[in-house]
Amino acid sequence: MNYISVDKGFLLIKSKLAIVLKITFFLVLLFLPITTFSENDENLIPCGGKFEDFLSMVSDKALRKGISRAAIIRTLATVKLSKKVLAMDRRQSAFRMSFLDFSNRAVNPYRLKNGKKNIKKYRNTFLIAEKRFGVPASVITAFWAMETDFGAVQGTFNTISALATLAHDCRRPNLFQPELIAAIELVDRNIIDPMTTGAWAGEIGQVQMLPMDILEFGTDANGDGLVDLKGSSEDSIMTAAALIHHMGWNFKGAWIQEILLPKEFPWEETGFGRGNTISYWKKLGVKPRSGTFKANIDTTTTILLPQGRKGPKFLAYPNYEIYLSWNDSFIYTVTAAYLATRFEGEPSRFEEGPEPILAKPKMIELQKALVSLGYNVGKLDGILGFNTRQSVRQIQLKLGLPADSWPTEELLDILKR
Repeated sequence: MNYISVDKGFLLIKSKLAIVLKITFFLVLLFLPITTFSENDENLIPCGGKFEDFLSMVSDKALRKGISRAAIIRTLATVKLSKKVLAMDRRQSAFRMSFLDFSNRAVNPYRLKNGKKNIKKYRNTFLIAEKRFGVPASVITAFWAMETDFGAVQGTFNTISALATLAHDCRRPNLFQPELIAAIELVDRNIIDPMTTGAWAGEIGQVQMLPMDILEFGTDANGDGLVDLKGSSEDSIMTAAALIHHMGWNFKGAWIQEILLPKEFPWEETGFGRGNTISYWKKLGVKPRSGTFKANIDTTTTILLPQGRKGPKFLAYPNYEIYLSWNDSFIYTVTAAYLATRFEGEPSRFEEGPEPILAKPKMIELQKALVSLGYNVGKLDGILGFNTRQSVRQIQLKLGLPADSWPTEELLDILKR
């Protein structure tokens, strides 16, 4: 509708009507009866439909969880459906950078310099965190850097509106509806306020945590009586350590180590699902690039080739699984784990001139060729995800090529013949 041509009196009536409806909505909330919580309450609220009806059901559920009426009304009073959040959600999977491209941006001089400064600045907090949870300062600092550049870039999306939008949307309501209820509880506990801002997907603070994790692991580490993950670096460090510990971090355990492999290595033995002991890898000629192996010879580890056999090569120890629990992106996790090793004093990664990642049109062309041969690549989206990597590996084995799961121009040319 072109509102410029609409009569001003009509607009005034429409505006007053909207105000009356909004007041009526919150008066209804005020007098809703409190019902007791039951185990059956975990059923999802129907997604989609009118946003106002959805918020009413959210309010009812929050009341049954024991959250105060006042907090619910205050939290939902300014909630808006965000088209921008939905747009971000729809295109978030379009991550097409290679490991080298991404890590070159992520592991930069600013983060290396300021990460080491922060480890020194908050030394006492890190020592307490490691003593209590077993998580080294380097690991926490790498996540801190990757998520917000040490708190400098925390996001400008209204957290409640973002979570309400994603909880109302039918793509992942099972993930975001509990987070929305948890966010309302955070307001009730005065940990955040309704106008709190953060990432588009509802993460809050210097280490970008979702409300449910903040409720469970939020820690007041500076002794001011508050859990402030936006303003307090100490609180952020300790809370991140508690969460990482809960994910299963092994005290004093390694997470990743750069290695060197012989040219005639059996590349088909690399990658997820093909782990083996360090003693086995040693027999195949695997060597640490610097120092010694960081676990006993019976420890099961996995060789990761994020950019194929000519790119950097890493040995993933059991603690690497925690990185995948934090963020299931292969490229993100390898980069974060590698950044943590740089804070430990390890040198810059080594490479042997790997081929760049295929451009989107050629990656889609490759995916189509693989599908025509009966392989499962998932969506034809031009993204080198897990399914595409596995399909590349399988066709490489069939063709007698080094099975390093890295698609190349040569492979594409062969498949086009």
